[in-house]
Amino acid sequence: MENEYTELIIGYLQGNLSKEETDLFYRWVNESSSNKQLFFEVKAMYDVGASLGKPLDITESWQRLLNKKNRLHARRFNLWYKIGSYAAVALLAVAVSSAYFLFPNEPDEGLYSKYIGGDGLEADIVELPDGTQVSLGAKTTFHYDKDYGKEKRVIYLEGEAYFDVAKQKEKPFIVKTKEQDIEALGTKFNVMAYPQDSLVVTTLLEGSVRLTTWGIGRQTTLKPNQQFIYNKNRKYVSLNNVDALQYTAWTSGYYYFSEQTLEAILDRLSHVYGAQFTVLSNELKERTFTGTFYRGESLKDIMEVINLSVPIKYKIDKRHVTISK
Repeated sequence: MENEYTELIIGYLQGNLSKEETDLFYRWVNESSSNKQLFFEVKAMYDVGASLGKPLDITESWQRLLNKKNRLHARRFNLWYKIGSYAAVALLAVAVSSAYFLFPNEPDEGLYSKYIGGDGLEADIVELPDGTQVSLGAKTTFHYDKDYGKEKRVIYLEGEAYFDVAKQKEKPFIVKTKEQDIEALGTKFNVMAYPQDSLVVTTLLEGSVRLTTWGIGRQTTLKPNQQFIYNKNRKYVSLNNVDALQYTAWTSGYYYFSEQTLEAILDRLSHVYGAQFTVLSNELKERTFTGTFYRGESLKDIMEVINLSVPIKYKIDKRHVTISK
């Protein structure tokens, strides 16, 4: 069965599936998080093969993936065995979630609760009082006030989050960032709005959202599999048709980039890894790259994957990476 679905994934990536096969692929990939994980693992191998101009050997690549998984499981077993030898209960209590829940000392401030996303391999998930689920990206904060759910459901976001919004048509769900208001009535969408980044990116999976972008005084309504990008430095916007599933893969630890500049990719990875990237060539910053990264990879692994597509030299000094031609 594993090989069957691997070939189905390859067919999807190559655009060779019939309508029936495509429907089968979407049904299968949405059945479970493990199916999504398999899709992005195979896609990562496919992207590397494509960047090298080599055809992908499904059998050989699949065996490498299985070997890698087996080694990973063995390491995890050894890790938990060691933890059990010391203070497993105490460590587990800390490790259950890397999200912090902060409650204000001053109730008059109106802030009901604040959440801060951690740096785990998978997203921290918070469920709001109305049943809405929020997956938090690395170094992400959001909060809502004590009036949440009375007339409107308003939250405030800095960073990246994926929203699976509970349907309450009479109570609009609104995400506020510094640059945009994003209104939804029952939908699934992803927002990336780190304060220090030049781009604000909203991607819609299901339903519809209406964006109000303050810097340009413009409203835009998104349809499923559309992505709205706002460059707050240049006051420039673009609306693109995408496979939205790929842009929410980060919730399972996978980060997908499609024809993005090296500068944009490194901006994203700086949040994920808590690292600083310095690129000494303006030409390199504008080079484009397509690929998939797994959060469990080291910075060195990431640099090697980028080097397969865009030849670079790099030096890693703790959490600072210097890149040159």
